[in-house]
Amino acid sequence: MSYEEMSKEELLSKIASLEKHLASFKEANTDLSMQLVGKDAEMIKIKRELEEQIAMSIKRDNLVKKSTDHYESLVANIPGAVYRCANDAFWTMEYFSEQIEELSGYPASDFVKNHVRSFNSIIHPDDQIKVVDAVNRGLRNMHPYHIQYRILHRDGSIVPVYERGAGVYDEEGELLWLDGVIFDFVNTKLVDGGML
Repeated sequence: MSYEEMSKEELLSKIASLEKHLASFKEANTDLSMQLVGKDAEMIKIKRELEEQIAMSIKRDNLVKKSTDHYESLVANIPGAVYRCANDAFWTMEYFSEQIEELSGYPASDFVKNHVRSFNSIIHPDDQIKVVDAVNRGLRNMHPYHIQYRILHRDGSIVPVYERGAGVYDEEGELLWLDGVIFDFVNTKLVDGGML
């Protein structure tokens, strides 16, 4: 039935029905608007938190870089090869400073994770047991170890070295790794049997 055919009461009833629908649509629209405002506020809060976390992460990265640069500068000025290694049969290096190349003729990258060779492979065969014994004695007593031994240079020569290191332990006393430094014994000044 068309609107022209409707009576006044039917038209008024139809208008009232449409106004009721319109009111419910307005109410639904208001609810959706409120939900969107709530979601917008939540998104703004999340965005702000992410921005703060990113800023903190950038700050932390900058501090780590500054600390790393500081450490590398200090290590570069030590007249020996600084290392961190596992207490395993190969002395698997986690870190080796570039000075090892001056001592052995091999770049530090060769030794890290035994990429090309293990450090044990360049310890003179006659000194390998002596090195193991000295390290184990220091670890057993939880004291630094001092060792004088020979390594095999890339050019075939034998290089006498002096090593000082120590175990690094966790809170329960479990060994984590070994940290130390290896010096060219010939070019190292010794006073009363100790390092100058």
